[in-house]
Amino acid sequence: MNPVDPKLANAALNTVAVYSALTKKALDEVSTHREAQEKAASVRPELLNLMLETGAVTDEQKEAADAMLGSHAETLGLLKSALTKMAEFKTQIEKQASELGRPDDDTSLGGAPGDYDSLSDGYVGRKTSQKKASDEAILSVLQPPGT
Repeated sequence: MNPVDPKLANAALNTVAVYSALTKKALDEVSTHREAQEKAASVRPELLNLMLETGAVTDEQKEAADAMLGSHAETLGLLKSALTKMAEFKTQIEKQASELGRPDDDTSLGGAPGDYDSLSDGYVGRKTSQKKASDEAILSVLQPPGT
């Protein structure tokens, strides 16, 4: 019987050890991936129902939304779409809040310009919803300088 070269046997053992470590690492990665997939799958029905309840998805879109939730990239696309929509609503609400108490234009202060002139009215102090000369003075104070 021929004796095995100790260097060759040592190299074979090292190769087996390296392959064993790589296989263990690959199996750990697969296990971690499967756990993440199972966790995501358990949340998926609840999220789909929430999307239906809030009106983010209609009944006709339910199957497509379910399929999108199954793909990580498409789920991120849904998230991006939702964030974009939220930003639009936030901008719209902030704009509306900043315009509280301001008329859309001068005609909303009682009619078209030129309909009423408080300076030529024969009755001093008449109650009217029309824009008066005194209103101009008050409103000019509210305007930013230079306008």
